Amino acid sequence: MLFAATAFVAILLLALAGPLVRRARREAREIVPLAMSPAAAAPEPPAVLCRTLRVYFIKPSKYDDRGRVAHFWKGVLPNNTLTVLAALNEAYNRVRRDDGVYVETVIWDEQVDGPVLPPTIQSIQEKALEDGVEVIVGLAGVQTNQYPRGRDLALQFRRAGFPVLFGGFHVSGYPESRAFLESCGITTVVGEAETIWADILDDYLGGELRPSYSVSEGIRAKTGSGEITVPLIAEAQLPAINDPYLRRFASPNMTTVDTSRGCPFTCSYCSVKNVMGRTMRARDPQMVVRWIRDAGEHHGIDSLFIVDDDFFRSPSWEPILEGMAEYRRQGNKLSFMMQVDAEAAAFDDLAPGEKPSSQRQKCERFLRLAAEAGCYSAFVGFETFNPQNLLAVTKVQNLEKEHRRRMDGAAGAAALQAVKEKYRRVCRNWHREGVAVHCGYMIGFPFDGPESGRQSAEWLLEVGVDLASFFIVTPLPGTEDHDKAVREGTIADWDFNQYDSQHMVSHHPRMTPAEVERSYREAYLTFYSARNTLRALRTWHRVPGLGWPARSAMVRQRLYYFYSYRAGRHPMLGGLWQKGVSAEARRRVVGDEEARAQYLGAGIVSAEGVRLELPA
Repeated sequence: MLFAATAFVAILLLALAGPLVRRARREAREIVPLAMSPAAAAPEPPAVLCRTLRVYFIKPSKYDDRGRVAHFWKGVLPNNTLTVLAALNEAYNRVRRDDGVYVETVIWDEQVDGPVLPPTIQSIQEKALEDGVEVIVGLAGVQTNQYPRGRDLALQFRRAGFPVLFGGFHVSGYPESRAFLESCGITTVVGEAETIWADILDDYLGGELRPSYSVSEGIRAKTGSGEITVPLIAEAQLPAINDPYLRRFASPNMTTVDTSRGCPFTCSYCSVKNVMGRTMRARDPQMVVRWIRDAGEHHGIDSLFIVDDDFFRSPSWEPILEGMAEYRRQGNKLSFMMQVDAEAAAFDDLAPGEKPSSQRQKCERFLRLAAEAGCYSAFVGFETFNPQNLLAVTKVQNLEKEHRRRMDGAAGAAALQAVKEKYRRVCRNWHREGVAVHCGYMIGFPFDGPESGRQSAEWLLEVGVDLASFFIVTPLPGTEDHDKAVREGTIADWDFNQYDSQHMVSHHPRMTPAEVERSYREAYLTFYSARNTLRALRTWHRVPGLGWPARSAMVRQRLYYFYSYRAGRHPMLGGLWQKGVSAEARRRVVGDEEARAQYLGAGIVSAEGVRLELPA
């Protein structure tokens, strides 16, 4: 019926328009042209041909223990790197819109979009030739455990003749992998991309793409052992919200945003400070608040994960939280989770007559504003209860000042009780504001023993932690722990696919690798036992002060963690329902030179089908 009505209207318009068109033609033939002015006589400028560059930002997955590319029906958390890079392309187009250049963006997250297979690469090539566009491939945000899969993809794209970029924490912290990739003709990108992305695109368009790029403009920031240059991000482009991408996740109304970068602490196991620096840099808070409003009004986003490594240390947390709280007061729905250090909520109750210090007032205001802004979960890095472990990895911020030195015997026991009490205060203070506590906890520090996993999980339940993520201590490239392990020769496994916080890859002074992994399993099996999970589901409504948004989130997340750990996957590296993959999406090689022989042994073939020589 609708089609018939539409056709009738079209016929009617044509019937009315026909006489008008014929009359216009007749009158045009009768018009006598006026004498042309010099300006009118000038020929029209030639049309500007647009050069189109299609950029594929690909977030590689990892190989599971059976050698399959991990691919899930639904993901858990969108990748912030992909959306930030997409926004940089949008900014580039605004700057170059009068230059006859246009950059298209395609984001591909292997965890939710599926593995990139050889036929996929061929299709990308054929589509580019059909559309008359150029293609550049960027392996983005590659973590160490994703490096083998990312490397294999990069080499396959390189063999097909594509220019390939490779960035992320792994290549930023491990020069050996950079050297290998560059020897294969792959361009590496070190550090943050904001100040160098336009240069990369300009160099490619000018035929002068360099082997490597790193940040050279910005400020000098301290790391764990030296200094690096990091970009200022006050005016940097905020992440681009991609609605089709978000629909591939369990919560399509949730996305990520980074409001600051860096971490001021010196924990030896963490590479953040060595890649992003210890100097905290923040985005313009008003831009962040406008972005949050736009995300809600135009994309239906009502839940956020603020991915700052320590939002409490951001120079702009106060105006951002005030803006979010005002947005909620105007009747808009908004909730979020964030990462903070223990010190943000470690204050004790005031004694009678005691006046709060300025630092305490700051902490109390932070917690109160966070709750008003919609915070339902604070991720806090507890990492370990053992004071000697905290000293060994220089995470002294979790210790009381009087315990920030080596101690044994009675002093060590007192320090342990102080740590437990501090963590208890953290949970209590967040709960009073209605916010749940999700802690990170690591197994396999130097002073851990075979019983540490089970014992630590029991203590976490005792102090009031709502959700716990467990990790095996891993000497990630770019950290002081890795440098020390290399010097002392304690790395037992150089397969970076195993560096996923679920496998023990180095020698432990007190345990075998099998004992460390068993202690890790005992930690999550104790915390997420059926009994403890059922008890939590029954009693969360009785947690003093805990708000309904936090309770409902903890129910969902605890059930997911219960499921994921028992499926043999770390919850932060997995998703819902792992899907099967074809034989082409299975691992073939382990080492770099094996990969070179496997994927580049036949040489490189250009997009036009011309075989090229391998890079020297």
